[in-house]
Amino acid sequence: MTTDEPRLDEAVVSVIVPVYNAIDYLTACIESILAQTHERLQVILIDDGSTDGSGAVCDELAARDARVLTIHQPNGGIGAAQNAGLDAATGSLITFCDNDDRMAPTMIARLVQILEDADADMSCCRWISVGASDAGACLAALESMPPPVGHVEVFADPAAAYQTVFSAFLRRVGGRELRYFSEANWGKLYRAQLFEGIRFPEGRYAQDVAVAMPLYLRMRRVASCSDALYLWLQRGDSVSHSLRATSYYADIVDAHSRAFEAARANGILPARAYFGLGAVRRERRSIASGADRAAYERDRRRVRGLTRSLSLADRLRCFALSLLRRAEVVVYDMTVHRRR
Repeated sequence: MTTDEPRLDEAVVSVIVPVYNAIDYLTACIESILAQTHERLQVILIDDGSTDGSGAVCDELAARDARVLTIHQPNGGIGAAQNAGLDAATGSLITFCDNDDRMAPTMIARLVQILEDADADMSCCRWISVGASDAGACLAALESMPPPVGHVEVFADPAAAYQTVFSAFLRRVGGRELRYFSEANWGKLYRAQLFEGIRFPEGRYAQDVAVAMPLYLRMRRVASCSDALYLWLQRGDSVSHSLRATSYYADIVDAHSRAFEAARANGILPARAYFGLGAVRRERRSIASGADRAAYERDRRRVRGLTRSLSLADRLRCFALSLLRRAEVVVYDMTVHRRR
């Protein structure tokens, strides 16, 4: 950083919050953002055609705090809402928050600090998965804690880390936890220029997977800290819990297929993408029409072609990691996803 460049602790951070029918959680979510110790914020609330009064809550919050901008648009899905937020963002740094989650008050300041210290393109923190009934108590506990001073790991080649460090058992045994990224965009702070020319696919599921590899391939380095500063609420009515149509699985297969191809093109073992392609098995079980069957057959051929493009050694590595991760997901679904 030269002396002519502003310090990042003085930078405006644009916080993008897609909003859809979250009236029971929205106020607490936005209040946790507005309570950040890094006060230079642009909080963009995109009311994506809510029908439960969430749009009115967004307007009330904007009237109370000049840092809040509300955008109302017809329902277009989370990708369209995220894109509207990106188009409206004026900050040099960008982060995202789901409309029912919460941030510890020091989260953004901590991510700004480690981003600047490392001269990184993205910084990220850990998160806590909680049921909705426990969120208030967890946030109160975080608010009473001293400033975060957890371990920070700075590393290059985040695209390779994204594809290969995803088994919970192996990353913990190998001491690589801080190189693990969830596929969500929350809990991360990005330099705004990373999104130049990149937007989320609209009207599709797995929109976060679709942009992950393009974003990570652009980054020089990432700063990741061990501080758990984001509260991820588990709700049984969320999209990831409830939607099981063929189109849902087809979008997952497509996003991971593209990630697979990007990884191969850059000499990266596409292990996470290989695991993601396993959604084709659930796609087969979801078939309810002739159109569903045609989509499944197309995706089955695509997945077969991709996996066969791997060398035998790489295919065995991906298969072994996939089996391990599938076992971990079973445990996860029996525990975290059942929280209320």
